[in-house]
Amino acid sequence: MKVVRHIIAFAVFLMVQFSAQGGEIGERHFAIGFFTSGHSQMITYAMITVYKGQIISAEVVRKDRFIYTALGHWPHPINPDRENLFEKHGVDSCFLLKNEQGKVVGYYAKPFQHLWKVRFYEHPYAYDSQGWSQGQYTPSIAQKEFLRREYGVRNILTEYIYGDSLFKLLRDVQSPAWISRYKTASQDTTAGP
Repeated sequence: MKVVRHIIAFAVFLMVQFSAQGGEIGERHFAIGFFTSGHSQMITYAMITVYKGQIISAEVVRKDRFIYTALGHWPHPINPDRENLFEKHGVDSCFLLKNEQGKVVGYYAKPFQHLWKVRFYEHPYAYDSQGWSQGQYTPSIAQKEFLRREYGVRNILTEYIYGDSLFKLLRDVQSPAWISRYKTASQDTTAGP
């Protein structure tokens, strides 16, 4: 037990020293994953830390916390100036809803209503809702390549989309032209290995 306390104390000491020297621990980003985590939802919402191109931590959060923080309504170190990051990054249809007295009573976030369609052909719970995927539970190989090329995600079922790529995706899922391109993505059969 004594050894564990010494290790923890040493780790805290190193973190304080690193921080005091102005060392950068990593960049914080909003992120989504097309996989289920502990909350059993179709989309995982997280706030991640990236260091030297690698995700070093992920804080999985509820959708409400994610959106209210990104809208600047709730405080969090990831958005210290409490800006509306959707507006800043040109994502339409994401805003706070207020009553007659100006009190926030909710939010509207249309692009988040469509994210499941990227992964699924048919909604897993509401079977009469169609998605954009060519595969039943995962995009086709051509669509996975499309997502890798456009958003830098190699495996949609295990990796987060974050940073500028996330805001680009949120803009894109509202574009009928993008939806058409994604739904009809096919492999180039003339390309070499």
